[in-house]
Amino acid sequence: MKVNKVMLINVGKDSDVASIGNDGSFPALGVVSLATVLKRQFSDIEVIVIDGQVTSRTQIEIMITEFKPQVVGFSVLGTNYKSALHLAAVAKSIDAITIFGNDHSAVFGYQILKNRKDIDYICTADIGEFAFSAFINFLKGFQQIETVSCLMYRTNEGIKHNNLPEVLTVSQYGMPNYILDEIPIPDRNLLPKENWKSYLNNYLDKYGKLHSDEEITGVTTINRARGCARAKARCTFCGIANLTPRFSSPEIFWNDVRAGMNDVSASIFYEAFDSFSSSPSWIEHLVRNKPKDIGNPKFFVYTQAVETNPRLVSLYKELGVYRVNIGLESGDTTMLKRLKGPRDSLKKNQEACILFKEANIPIYGSLVLGGQGETYKTLDNTINFAKWLIDNKMMAALEAQPLYPDFGALTGHWLMNPDDARKASIKQGFEIINTKLLDNMQKKYGNTDNIDFDEISYDWNRIFCQVSWEDLLAATAEITSYAAKNHTVAGSARMSNTQLERGKSLKQKVSSL
Repeated sequence: MKVNKVMLINVGKDSDVASIGNDGSFPALGVVSLATVLKRQFSDIEVIVIDGQVTSRTQIEIMITEFKPQVVGFSVLGTNYKSALHLAAVAKSIDAITIFGNDHSAVFGYQILKNRKDIDYICTADIGEFAFSAFINFLKGFQQIETVSCLMYRTNEGIKHNNLPEVLTVSQYGMPNYILDEIPIPDRNLLPKENWKSYLNNYLDKYGKLHSDEEITGVTTINRARGCARAKARCTFCGIANLTPRFSSPEIFWNDVRAGMNDVSASIFYEAFDSFSSSPSWIEHLVRNKPKDIGNPKFFVYTQAVETNPRLVSLYKELGVYRVNIGLESGDTTMLKRLKGPRDSLKKNQEACILFKEANIPIYGSLVLGGQGETYKTLDNTINFAKWLIDNKMMAALEAQPLYPDFGALTGHWLMNPDDARKASIKQGFEIINTKLLDNMQKKYGNTDNIDFDEISYDWNRIFCQVSWEDLLAATAEITSYAAKNHTVAGSARMSNTQLERGKSLKQKVSSL
């Protein structure tokens, strides 16, 4: 078929979802990277990239109908799924081929294709650049569909999934394996200049106080490493599809930084590596190979408390890390071991925060309330820990929310597999409160692709948590309001704005279903 117009959309979050994490302050790099690879491979294709964080849904609708692409790709998370479905319907109204990608699509691919006629294909790849290019190659008639890696699609025999390798070539420079060198440096100029102004203004509005003594000329995202050291024993609530550690070489990393500085005047870089602290040897390679003429770019990175020590903090300072994102999760050691693993503890959390404060590196922290076996005592410990963090001015921002059982995570797996949940409860020492409700979860959620965050979190609460849903919401409100009163950016991802404002229970909603 003729394919000379492609539109790639990072869908903006749904209107009933609140978030303070990456809410318009940094660009969506994934769709930019896809477009970069596409333009390099196909000189005859015009690609438009849209970031729904800073472009309204109404504007995107107009752009779809005016541009009239033959193919529209959507980056889809649970937090933007409703908007993605709406925009896919707009794309189908002009007879475009639609393809969904990213985490929500990978987990719910079968259900989406079964339930949603407006969605033609699903890309389940973690490294989607080459899978998507192969998909376009198929549409243009140059490749068989069966050879397109990580593609899910309908056939006369049912839904098929090509579970093939994402990256066919591997570059090796000793250890570690720098497989992500295969991904070209993204062409950030594919996003409009107005977007970059919006990112910078949003960032300065939220975090400008961290830079009172310096000029911030621009912000951007970079993603030159992926995965986590917990790949074999992940946090129970983590729904990231592939946590295998993968890296770029220092040369490509710094070339990407330089491109960001030259193309969009970036001085702040958000490195989206799932766990930057998981590979101190890689960080040391970056530090030792930093170009002398590159200046002093600053980095915002994900890090883990249990991996934090003086050496890591020193490397961060040398690299230019000025702010860290830590999943602190709880202020109670028992809950931390259940949620994250045997090495985690309140003491580790506190020690890590103290080290970062002494290094003058502010923290973006997050807390998960209502994990398996949460009690009023463990919840009080977390509330007190949150106040300790705020009182000691360790937080640039603090997020708190009731646990959401992602179906790509162990928590979601337990909901769908009661026998495994029972085994976990024995192993971890928590009680399953409502076994009848647990046994009904597969019937309730097994065939759906559109999860109501509040409802499934409420169901999880009634099955696995000894603290009531009302009190979890009250604790969330207490933490976030305490943070806001003490001049700390505060919020709660996934939770609806109206519920957070009211701080009331979900009982009325559930009873009306």
